[in-house]
Amino acid sequence: MNNGVIRIDIIKLLKYFLKYVWLFILLAVIGAGVMFFRTSRGKVDTYTAFGTMYVYNSNPNLVNYQYASSNDLTTAVELVNTYLVVVKSNKVMDVVADRLMVDYPGIVPEFIASTLSMGSVSETGVVEVSSTTVDPQMSADIVNAVLDVAPAEIIRVVNAGSVEVIDYAMVPEYPNSRHYRRRLAIGAGAGLALAGLILLLIYLFNQKIRDASDLTENYTPPVLASIKREKKADEHPGAYLLTEQSPMEITESYAKLRMNLFYTLVGKERHTVVVTSPISGEGKSTIVANLALSCAHSGKKVLLIDGDMRRGCQRDIFNYNKYANGLSEVLVGSCRYNEVIIKNIRDTLDLMPSGQFPPNPAEMLASDEMSWLLSQLEEDYNLVLIDMPPINIVSDPLVVSSRVAGCLFVARQNYSDQRDIRKALIAAEMTKMDVLGFIFYGEDVEESNFHNRKYYKNYYSKYDTRQKPNAVRRPEQEQTQAAVVEPAEEQKTE
Repeated sequence: MNNGVIRIDIIKLLKYFLKYVWLFILLAVIGAGVMFFRTSRGKVDTYTAFGTMYVYNSNPNLVNYQYASSNDLTTAVELVNTYLVVVKSNKVMDVVADRLMVDYPGIVPEFIASTLSMGSVSETGVVEVSSTTVDPQMSADIVNAVLDVAPAEIIRVVNAGSVEVIDYAMVPEYPNSRHYRRRLAIGAGAGLALAGLILLLIYLFNQKIRDASDLTENYTPPVLASIKREKKADEHPGAYLLTEQSPMEITESYAKLRMNLFYTLVGKERHTVVVTSPISGEGKSTIVANLALSCAHSGKKVLLIDGDMRRGCQRDIFNYNKYANGLSEVLVGSCRYNEVIIKNIRDTLDLMPSGQFPPNPAEMLASDEMSWLLSQLEEDYNLVLIDMPPINIVSDPLVVSSRVAGCLFVARQNYSDQRDIRKALIAAEMTKMDVLGFIFYGEDVEESNFHNRKYYKNYYSKYDTRQKPNAVRRPEQEQTQAAVVEPAEEQKTE
């Protein structure tokens, strides 16, 4: 039995993530939207324009870029700082301001100087000049004006051999603080990561049974069958009973459960089986009713006992008189057991109602009368199935543990909790109740594997002869053929 240790099945986790791919998409869109909003509502946008020029130093003692040592590189950095001082000098800035005055009235040299910066490109003789303002056109115009005016002053002051403009500035398309694609990608990535984290935490701490493998991998009793729960418009309990119109995969699931149950009972002295569940609402009453029908259809003489003398459900499923005498009246001695059994309630299935609800059902089930009753019923029937209350809520299933062959646990998909199942198994072990196996019940039983779903859907349709009446010769057809053959045989005899 699993002791509650958290394990991660990568394949199951990936399938779980795929099931909630809509959450990834939603949070990715939200994350990108939040980042876009923050970017668009942030501080004032600024634009930076770049231009480059090459400065050739005629004095080889300053720096030799072809064979630059560490000292030469230090000298180059110092030269760039010198170029920047020259460019920001009043002489250069006044000329640049005069050029820009026509397009930008009121512009002053001090403002132009504050927008400028310079740097060496990859530690070469190429110098990059940049200007940052709130107007992209202004940034480009300032850089281009500087590239036109500054070379002559740099040659004069630094004694450089020559200064050549390599690239004039282009008007920047995007602001510095708004790299849309990158920021949208960051926001979407953050949304995806958040979705993954949320789902991972839910997956790790969710103790619900997701599929039958959660039972087979964590607990010793086998899964005798996985049964799909139909989605019915009519939620009345009787709507879930097996009929000739039930899907073949559901009918075959109960047939598999029936065969596996009979196999587990081989060699056992008793053939009375309790069907219960850890908590209420897991579908045990529907399961036991359909199991009883399936066993009866196989030719076995079956009795279904509504052993829930607290809130019996079989009266709602089979729709018989809720005031009918039943198990409780037999145990108190007011009726004989053969007087309360409803014969052939469905086909060849017999049913014993729960009777009126007594104040002490557990004590009545533990009585000698119950032991005697089960012994008598096992002589009359091939199989006795008892619908019992949830094992974790009341002790009723446990008090009959020594009088039955064992019990079946119903576990419902995305409803049954593993902690409840462990608690139920411990209770059964303490009373030496033999757990014959689990019955897995859920809406998406076969949908966990696309190949299996497609395969079985295809072949169930081929083998479902109920939908193909021509696949089996009808009695009237046989009689017609016999009528045709008989005169021929008589003529041949004559």
